[in-house]
Formats: sequence, C-alpha cells, structure tokens
Amino acid sequence: MVSISTLLQKWNISCVIFDLDGTLTDTLDLHVKAFQILFQELNISIPKDKIEENMGRTPKDTLKTLVPQLVSSEKKLELLADKKEHHLRELLEEIKLFPGAQALIKRTKKLVEKICLASSTPKENVLKILRETSLEKKFDVIVTGEEITIGKPDPQIFEKAAKKANKSRKECLVIGDSTHDILAAKQANMKIIAVTTGKHSPEQLKRFDPNIIINSLTELLNQ
Repeated sequence: MVSISTLLQKWNISCVIFDLDGTLTDTLDLHVKAFQILFQELNISIPKDKIEENMGRTPKDTLKTLVPQLVSSEKKLELLADKKEHHLRELLEEIKLFPGAQALIKRTKKLVEKICLASSTPKENVLKILRETSLEKKFDVIVTGEEITIGKPDPQIFEKAAKKANKSRKECLVIGDSTHDILAAKQANMKIIAVTTGKHSPEQLKRFDPNIIINSLTELLNQ
C-alpha cells in the first residue's frame, strides 16, 4: 500500500480535506440512531439501510429524501433537522476515533500547507465531536453544514474548504468514506481516497471510481 507522503508527492497536493463522520470518527451509527429516534417519535418506519444510504449528506437533504411528506416547508424541515441534531448531541458521549486517525492528521500536517475538515454535520455537533476527540485545534480550515446551501454529492463543501484554505482545486486531496464524498470530490476535480469505514461497501465505493480505496487510515501510514 502506498503511503500518504508518496501520494501527496505524486499528485502535487498541498491541501488535504478530511471528512469527519465515518472517516476520522466512528460516529455514523450515532447519526443513524438519532434519525431512528426522530422517526420513532413521528410514528414513521424507515428501514435502517435506507438511513445508512444517506450518511454523508446534510440532515436536511436526508430528511427531504426519506420523509418528503413531512418537510413541505423550510420551517418544518428546520425543525425536524434540529430535533435530529438534538438527539445526536445526547448520544455523543463516547466518541471513538478510527485507528490511525490521530497519527494520519499529525503526519499530513507536516507534509502539506493546509489541512481542512469538511463535514455535512451542523457546526455545534462538529465542534463537540472535535473537542471530545482532542482534534479541535488540528485543522487550518473547518467547513460545516451551515456554511453550504447544497450538500454532497454537490462539490460546494469541498470547494468552500479549498477557497478558505486559499488553494486551487487541483492542489486538494479529499479523504472520505461515502459515495457522496467521491462524487463531490470528482465534481470538484480533486483527488479522492475512499476509506471503507463508513456505511458504503467496497463494491459500492468502487462503482464511483475513487483514485484509491483503503480499508483503514493506517494503510496510509506505511513508510
């Protein structure tokens, strides 16, 4: 397996953009559970796999896909998205980083000019996750769900991260776990490493043709 240092040099990368949930932190199950609690309160049955398919998207986009009949107005959509995030905050007690996450961030920070975080999760919960995992001071740029008008697979979130980092798209590499990350990165003309620690299988990720697929962040730490 090729190391992160080799790939950065090969692709002339000066900025790395990390996704958060499912990539650095093992928190996707908590997002799924928060949606399940919300739907239970609404007396609606949504299969777990349908919720999982939407991981990586904003809460609002997920709700518009899964329960369009309940979000006929922006006010209703905002209310339900806020309720989901409230449930998530209550679940964010024991957050685990994936193996290699801390070490990869530390090494990458030494190798590139800027490292960014781009998460569809609202800012309050992103900051809580970063505090709980001691990552709050690791990133040069952080972009969260509130700062975008269109969520992944639209490239806006990655383009915004590059702009805030003062980097061109071709200088950026995205590391993410979902098909939405792959599509967004490719539309932004950025390199993309897909990691299989999220809710999308290696086969699903492969269909969207990322530059590289890895099973663990530790694979990028090989010398």
